[in-house]
Amino acid sequence: MDAARRVVLLECGLGVLWLGYGFGTTGFAGLRSGWWLAALAAVVTVALMYAEEHRVADWDPYYRGGLAIALVVGFAAVVGVAGALTALSVVDAVAVAMTGIGAGLLPYRVVYGVVRPVPESRLDAARERAV
Repeated sequence: MDAARRVVLLECGLGVLWLGYGFGTTGFAGLRSGWWLAALAAVVTVALMYAEEHRVADWDPYYRGGLAIALVVGFAAVVGVAGALTALSVVDAVAVAMTGIGAGLLPYRVVYGVVRPVPESRLDAARERAV
């Protein structure tokens, strides 16, 4: 199996998994009350994937690692604040955000994997971690 097919299958599978987890945990009621959190998560996911795969900035591995840590902390903070300020519980806020991540990941990978080719930088990363 070539690297492009592995990338598409892996990331589409993750997108479906996150959508299924989020929707299975919250259902329509949770998604209706936290739609804005799902939309924010989807937009941020697409923006970060585009920036990483198209090399918008020339990030070295240390900067990428620091950014990943900052994003995880920021995600936890946004979800915690959403749980504290809205009627969503923290578990529902996490599930709604995971649904948004899946909803951003799936169409992004369909566009840059099915409709258009997977960016070369992503293929290089997939080849480095080949099993």
